[in-house]
Amino acid sequence: MAPVGTRLIAGAIFAAGLIAGAHAADYPAKPIHLLQGFAPGGNADIISRIVGDELQKALGQPIIYESRAGAGGNLASEAIANSEPDGYSLVLLTTGHSIGGALYKSLKFDPVKDFSFISTTTEIPFFFVVNAKSRFQTIQELVQAAKAKPDAVTFGSAGVGTGQHLTGEVFASAVGAKLLHIPFRGDSAAVTALLSNDIDFIIAPGTAIFGNIQGGTFRALAISSKERWPAQPSVPTLAETVTKDVDVPAWSGLATTRGVPRPIVERLNTEVRRIVALPNVVKRLREIGNVPHSSTPAEMTELVSSQIVRWNGVIDKANIPRQ
Repeated sequence: MAPVGTRLIAGAIFAAGLIAGAHAADYPAKPIHLLQGFAPGGNADIISRIVGDELQKALGQPIIYESRAGAGGNLASEAIANSEPDGYSLVLLTTGHSIGGALYKSLKFDPVKDFSFISTTTEIPFFFVVNAKSRFQTIQELVQAAKAKPDAVTFGSAGVGTGQHLTGEVFASAVGAKLLHIPFRGDSAAVTALLSNDIDFIIAPGTAIFGNIQGGTFRALAISSKERWPAQPSVPTLAETVTKDVDVPAWSGLATTRGVPRPIVERLNTEVRRIVALPNVVKRLREIGNVPHSSTPAEMTELVSSQIVRWNGVIDKANIPRQ
């Protein structure tokens, strides 16, 4: 017979498993909070609402949306890492989550171990965009000017260490140019600067620039994806024009706190994967420049882990100071 202490521990583990199973069976029994780490109205906010609106139909409980903007999305990540592991606190993560794991010296959470990843929701190509009055008519002209005079061509992004910024660094390295990065507080501020011709170009998701392209104030020179965007078929890819070495898999996805019972994570994964494939969701996500894309929890975990390694290399090569 096993020692008393061993039996007590085994009994406690068994009881905890029964409690977790009961909670999972009742889930959800109350509203669910869905955070995202950027300004309201931005790409992450819109994605969270498109997916969340369908998720609340499926789960039968309201989704309460919250923007916890700051530190490249890390404030929202930190809030989820410190939440109760009951499945009632979710977060819409982006590429910034992996970048944060590489860029910040002392995060108050582990970007992999402190999360239960549910599923990716989209892949996000970035557009290289100029003012319609720009001297650059093609991405080739922009590259030629940047190579001829280092730091003479400026580009704006949503901030230091964002996917937009690091895409620019990968691009500059691939074409052998030195660009001058001008960081802003979000895509909208970068758009405003481009409208005023304060910078030469910006790198941004479709959400931020489609309206200006359609209105004739912006012109897209290239897209970072492997294929042209169906709604903007005249915009060439970087691979078609100046380099085949820019592959920046920007993404978004849902996660929750480490320790959430596995049945809850699996149910959320099943629902998110179904939702991302719905025709109306596919249409809405594509309208804002996102490619619907779901995954297993294990696949999303591997994505986050591998990207932290990759971004560490990009940050080192670009000599970007860690924060």
